Amino acid sequence: MSIDGGGWTAIQRRQDGSTDFYRTWSEYKQGFGDPSKNYWIGNDAIYELTKNKDHVLRVELQSFDDAEAYAQSSTFYIADEDSKYKLTVSGYSGTAGDSLIYRHNGMKLTTRDKDNDHWSGGNCAVSNHGAWWYNRCHESNLNGLYAKSAVTASIFPIWYDWKRYEALRKTLLMIRPQN
Repeated sequence: MSIDGGGWTAIQRRQDGSTDFYRTWSEYKQGFGDPSKNYWIGNDAIYELTKNKDHVLRVELQSFDDAEAYAQSSTFYIADEDSKYKLTVSGYSGTAGDSLIYRHNGMKLTTRDKDNDHWSGGNCAVSNHGAWWYNRCHESNLNGLYAKSAVTASIFPIWYDWKRYEALRKTLLMIRPQN
């Protein structure tokens, strides 16, 4: 966690398919997985860490051809469970492009059992095999179905502004207080 001066807390990590991220609201609320492999810290923990609205988000991405990119947001926080963990993100910098601001900023979390997206065609979490701050549906899907190669489809962990719908090998979401 020494990237860019250190001080980061990992809130999500994907590096292989050994942990299923197609989970319920309750599981995303509490968190799951192994922090050294595949992990979601839990929405209540993210809320507690960011409730003062003074955190930076860094998204580290790696493709199956070992290319790397990152996206950083100078403002990141989520609301509490009563507000359905609504996402606020702004202030992009990085090399991956901003695949959060357009479709995800201001959205409530959607899981397979709690549909909070704006898609009239169904539940984005079900159709994209994940949980995320979906709108109609996404430009990033980092909790989608893990693929074992660079296949192309929206159900996989993707970052549209960098690799379009190409599945990613590794993802890491980290937060730290603003300087």
